Amino acid sequence: MAKLRITDYLTELKTEAAGLRSVCEPGVLDRVAPSRPDTTVAGILLDLVRLYRWTVDALFAAPSEDRDVAEPPRPEASGKAVLDLFDQSLAAVLDAFEARGPESPAWTWAPVEWRAEFWHRRATVATGLARWDLQMAVGATAPVQVALAADAVTEAFEAFIPVGARRGAHPDATGLVQLFAQDADSTWFVRLREGRVALLDQPDARTELQARAAGSASDIALALWGRLPFGICDVVGDERLLQALRVE
Repeated sequence: MAKLRITDYLTELKTEAAGLRSVCEPGVLDRVAPSRPDTTVAGILLDLVRLYRWTVDALFAAPSEDRDVAEPPRPEASGKAVLDLFDQSLAAVLDAFEARGPESPAWTWAPVEWRAEFWHRRATVATGLARWDLQMAVGATAPVQVALAADAVTEAFEAFIPVGARRGAHPDATGLVQLFAQDADSTWFVRLREGRVALLDQPDARTELQARAAGSASDIALALWGRLPFGICDVVGDERLLQALRVE
């Protein structure tokens, strides 16, 4: 299991947002990021605006099992208005982080404990991945910070995979997989059985691995989130099992 986690999401979000914003200006908004060929720089920023608004709504809503907090629509904007919307939404979510600490109760859409920490992590991980995407669009990438990358991997297994947010169907995927982030000293053991995925604390020592990917936490996270191929890591075994873990 992962050992490294972020303890101060507010600081990390500020850092990642600053790195993201430093490469964004009106002249690059129409560029397509190689890691996100389905959208543009402007589209990635507007996706973050939507997530930030949802985060603020969820953090200040009274948690209720009878009522979900609806995801807002992605706003429509172009040109400098995109940057203005991003800056406004970022300021609002930073204020919300300060007002609603990680231990505060909060509704979530995932099968995790209903605490504000879910949204702190969600907004920070999404911003870190988007920062990497946008830097790719201008040719100036830096890896995802080690603890944030480890959190991105853990979030995929704790929140996204349990609700089916995977890239494609893999009904025949069966086997034991290990992901090892060397610089984070973090390991995730994952069992696939007929396409279903379970994160294990520790596998039976007698069980043989069918696939293993080792590399930096950044490379593991970026591969799992579909930004890079798993071939960027040191892969042993059936790479199709690693592909079956990719989330969106």
